Amino acid sequence: MHKGPPKPHGESIPNLAPMVDVIMCLLIFFMLGASIQIATEGVLQTELDPRSGPGGGAQVQINPTIRIGLEDLDDGKGCNIYVMEDTLRGNTFEDLRKFMDSRRQAGADLTNPVIIGAQGDVRYKYVISAFDACVRAGFKNVQFAVSFANTGG
Repeated sequence: MHKGPPKPHGESIPNLAPMVDVIMCLLIFFMLGASIQIATEGVLQTELDPRSGPGGGAQVQINPTIRIGLEDLDDGKGCNIYVMEDTLRGNTFEDLRKFMDSRRQAGADLTNPVIIGAQGDVRYKYVISAFDACVRAGFKNVQFAVSFANTGG
């Protein structure tokens, strides 16, 4: 005797797993091939003045780097301080701190680079004093230049 309902002959239930795999592969293929415009949505297209930048006029520098140069004075007894290729008025590290404070109060971004370059014969204590003056003024991105070219004075 048979237990349970009789099975119909010739009828089988297909396995759907291979079909799901094929559909997932097609879905991934079409998603990777589609160009997604998410990055440009919500962005206003602007045109800069053609006179700014290379070719048309003076180049615009949005985040100016503050350059500080140190030059040996009297065989290690002192140093000349240049800021942005101009001699610093007063020529002391306290004057450098005051200058950096004035740049900060004028709206300079504290994360903009401040680069300190020194001649090879400048004493290390003067380089550290320049670094300290910048840090005391609140600047956070103070770097040391690998080479120094005297363009000041």
